[in-house]
Amino acid sequence: MEVLLIKDVERLGKRGALVEVKRGYARNYLLPLGFAVPATEENKRQVEKRRALWLAEEARLLEEVRELAGRLAKVDLKIVEKASETGHLYGSVGEKAIAEALAAAGMPLDPKVVKLEQPLKEVGDYEIQLKLHEEVTVTIPVRVRAEGREDWLPGQEEPAAKAGEGDAEEVESTEETPPEGD
Repeated sequence: MEVLLIKDVERLGKRGALVEVKRGYARNYLLPLGFAVPATEENKRQVEKRRALWLAEEARLLEEVRELAGRLAKVDLKIVEKASETGHLYGSVGEKAIAEALAAAGMPLDPKVVKLEQPLKEVGDYEIQLKLHEEVTVTIPVRVRAEGREDWLPGQEEPAAKAGEGDAEEVESTEETPPEGD
């Protein structure tokens, strides 16, 4: 069945495109959700009238996305999760967690723009791609750290051991001492 897309549909086409799809996909998804209209002569004329407006809107959107990409390139994201002594996370860091961390940093994004091959399951430093637009992709650094040991990475000396030595000195210095001169 031929339909005209009136909205961009991922892996199918951009708005204004004439595409051939299975009848069930058109009737059950594209048409009822307003992504497409039947490919009649009247609808083709309407789409042609809207095309100039869509192109201008697309150019404006692309400029906004490039500006956002420039701001995102400066972001250094740190996510703190519970982890084992070896650096294995008890959970994992996925698209949603990265999007939430970006939102907390003042850059709210849809989790769908975060492109992970698989969730992050280890403490470490990662380079994560964000696909903001089909023409704009930006890579941001994401540092995943263990809760309570934010400065530690697997393979490094445990900073908690250093802190433990300092804590022992504090305990000694806070012991009560008898008043002098009595």
